[in-house]
This record gives sequence, structure tokens and C-alpha cells, in this order.
Amino acid sequence: MRLNYDTFTGRRSAFVCTAFVLILLTWAAYAVFLQRIMGFLSKNMGANACRAAMMLIQYGLVVVSVLVAALVTERKQNHPLLEKLGLSMAPEYSLRFLFPVFVLAVAVTLGAQAGLSYLLKAFGHEVKEQAVVEQFRSLKPLAFFGFALITVVAAPIAEELAFRHIFYRFVRVFLYRKEAAVVVSLVFALFHVPFGGAFRWESLVVPVIPLFILALFFQQQYEKSKSIIPSMLLHMGFNLITVFLLVLQVYYGVGE
Repeated sequence: MRLNYDTFTGRRSAFVCTAFVLILLTWAAYAVFLQRIMGFLSKNMGANACRAAMMLIQYGLVVVSVLVAALVTERKQNHPLLEKLGLSMAPEYSLRFLFPVFVLAVAVTLGAQAGLSYLLKAFGHEVKEQAVVEQFRSLKPLAFFGFALITVVAAPIAEELAFRHIFYRFVRVFLYRKEAAVVVSLVFALFHVPFGGAFRWESLVVPVIPLFILALFFQQQYEKSKSIIPSMLLHMGFNLITVFLLVLQVYYGVGE
């Protein structure tokens, strides 16, 4: 059934709406002042440090937006802060069921990615290396570790807050559960595709479809647990495996 109210509390949520608007506003400001911020940072630090700082700023804006929304809204409703932040799980949910879901999610996602790559190559289409691989290839070990830490820790926290805990609950006001899951998962996948330069549909298909599938696993765990903790752990685990595969590829030539 379609919900006209907040998914988990059964009413319209000022917190979700406020957080959603704050994230959009802060990211819009980030985009507007992007060149100025990069220009200022590049004068005071190296290129890699500047890129890392920009990523942390972007993720930090999400966390700050959600915290501000949690602190300034719905004070009279007596909703605990941890519940607002998606850190309190449903009592019937147990994390011991998360490992098989994680194994299945990784297997299906990486299998889809590899299968699509081989299929496109078999039909003569060039599959361009993902931008993240190209970026990691240029990094020295210390910088590699720094970006890996951001990828494994900071990115899942901010993205699960933004996509699962805020955007999904906002969309659920207007759409059925399955429709909302599809929309949010598709936006999540497209968010990770670097647009710009010459457009190649092959470079869009390979990352989008596997990430869309992965996001559906995140959505399913979020719905079951009423918390971002399981989806965040899944996200961290998947990113950790991705970084490990990048280490093998970049430094040891595995898979080339």
C-alpha cells in the first residue's frame, strides 16, 4: 500500500523533510562554490589532499544536515535522537542474519559487473575503466590508504544517511514501497557515475546495473531493520572488498 506518512512512525515527518531540504541546499551550495573551494584548497595542499578534502566536505555536509534536522525538529514528539538518526534497530531484527545477505549481495553484484563487462567486450564494445580505478592508479601508497579509508568509512555513513534514511523515507510519502526502492536505488547508482566528457553508454551500463542491484539489497535490509546500521555495514563491507580488489589490480596487476 502507498503511505502518505513517514514509513516508520506512521505520520508526516518534519525531520525527514527538513533533512532532505538541508542536504539539497548544502549540496547546491557546494556545487556553486566548488571551483572557489578547490582553488583555495589547491593553494594550501597537494592535488590528492585537495581531492580528499573535497570528498570529506561533501560527505560531512550530509551528516551535519541530518544532525541539525534531528536536533531542531519534532522536539515535542519525544523521539530519541538515535531513532531519528537511524541507529536504533527494530527489536525483531538480528545482525546475525546479515552475513549470508552480504555474501549474496557481493556475489550477485560482482558477478553482474563481470558478466556485463565480458558480454560487452564479446560484442566488440570497449568498456572503459571506472574513474575510481584510474584515480587510484595515480596514488602513492599513503594517499591510497587515505582514499581507501574515506571510501570504506566516510562514504557508507554519509550515503546511507542520505539515500536510505532520508531520501527513501521522503520518496515513500509519494510512492509504493517497491516503486520507492527502485527510484532510490537508481538514483544511488547514477550518483556514482562520473558524468562529463564524451558520453559512452557502455561506460554507463557496467557500473549502473550492478550498483542498482547492490542498492536493492541495502533497501531490503533497511526496511527489515528500520535502521541504517545493517545497510551501512553491508556498504562498508562491499567497499572494503572493492578496495582490496583495486589493490590487487593496481599494485599486482591481477585482473588486467
